Amino acid sequence: MNKLGVESERLKLIPLTIKELVYIEKKEYSKLQFNIEDALLDKTRIAIAKKIDKMKNINVNLHEWYTYWLIINKANKNGIGFIGFKGIPDEKGLSEVGYSISSNYRRFGYMTEALNMLLDWASGYSETTGITACKVLKTNIGSNKVLNKCNFKLTSATEEYNNYLYEFIR
Repeated sequence: MNKLGVESERLKLIPLTIKELVYIEKKEYSKLQFNIEDALLDKTRIAIAKKIDKMKNINVNLHEWYTYWLIINKANKNGIGFIGFKGIPDEKGLSEVGYSISSNYRRFGYMTEALNMLLDWASGYSETTGITACKVLKTNIGSNKVLNKCNFKLTSATEEYNNYLYEFIR
């Protein structure tokens, strides 16, 4: 796994190892080499446990497609959010994205920036044709705005959810 991650002017995205995810799950934050916003930790613990289970059974070279990438604010070096895929691209070349950001860092464009960075990373894999965002609550205004700002297209909707697709143009 490439621990270098990807960087922009304001952010750095680092793919977390299983070991780092376990430290977060077990609340052993002092063992981490970075700080993570408290407002983010309890909310994502269940999702982190699911990622750990999946990652235990796959080749380490594919972990970047399964793990959370920590979103680090370069100004204060704090981990302010998580973003990542739910696995390698499927037979159609699609992978689903998920993300969360500390409430202290919403409405500053950080998640839009982080998602664009991860889209750029994924576009480097020729087998990837696009990225989906499924079952996005319609009441989650911020997440719907982020997806629209990143040029995701609404593909379907129910009373409760929106489903989006970002297609790579090659």
